Amino acid sequence: MIFIDSSKCTGCGQCTRVCPFTVLRLNQEGKAENTGKKCIACMHCAAICPADAITYDSRPAVAEKTQPLPEDCSTTVKQLIYQRRSYRRFLKKKVPGDILRAALDAAENAPSAKNEHPVRWIILESKEIRQCIMDWILEYCKENQVSMELISEYANGNNPVMGENAVIIIGICRRNSINPAQDTAIALTTAELLLQAEGIGTCWGGYLTRFLNLIPECRMVLEIPEGYEVYGTLLAGYPDRQNYRYLPARKKAEIKII
Repeated sequence: MIFIDSSKCTGCGQCTRVCPFTVLRLNQEGKAENTGKKCIACMHCAAICPADAITYDSRPAVAEKTQPLPEDCSTTVKQLIYQRRSYRRFLKKKVPGDILRAALDAAENAPSAKNEHPVRWIILESKEIRQCIMDWILEYCKENQVSMELISEYANGNNPVMGENAVIIIGICRRNSINPAQDTAIALTTAELLLQAEGIGTCWGGYLTRFLNLIPECRMVLEIPEGYEVYGTLLAGYPDRQNYRYLPARKKAEIKII
């Protein structure tokens, strides 16, 4: 619950203006107060308060004060977005766990429906488990006559499902959360951009996401809880001899203004 320390509150009203559900208001004394309405804990109020007067559940409501963005920030972000590529072949070089964790921690800052942040993560590094999952996928394809291209590609030494030497980030989410697919995609996109900024190549695992949900053995070996589903996977690693020099031509966005 949001608590405002009236001894610190200056009555500037900034917290009341940014609250998305009018949980806060200024009282007769000109101080901010909690109306008791349901709060989604977005912490906009605490992030904007100039007097550090707001706490949440008796704990500090902000981690640290932010600094103004550097002048070249927009240029750097634009360059990162345009130069992002999908990598599928990686060096046999372990991605440090602290880099993976930092990217996934940062993904908690991504927007989510009603501030639920329902996404949970599985990092798959084990070669043995990866091989078991790949064997189950190939068997499923053969038995059900689906995605048969995977069988021929794998026989030719190419693995479109898991790439080569990848660590795999798996985003799982409760099926009954408000927007599980969107929340997972936004969080994974945030993590992906941060990883690529650190020199870690990534690729979205469309095949892998689909088959992990279809094959019970995959869910079991990954210990995916009941009621959860895989909504996104990301292959990650240090790119192996993939230094792209040019931006590919893309069509312009289709936009309709009403």
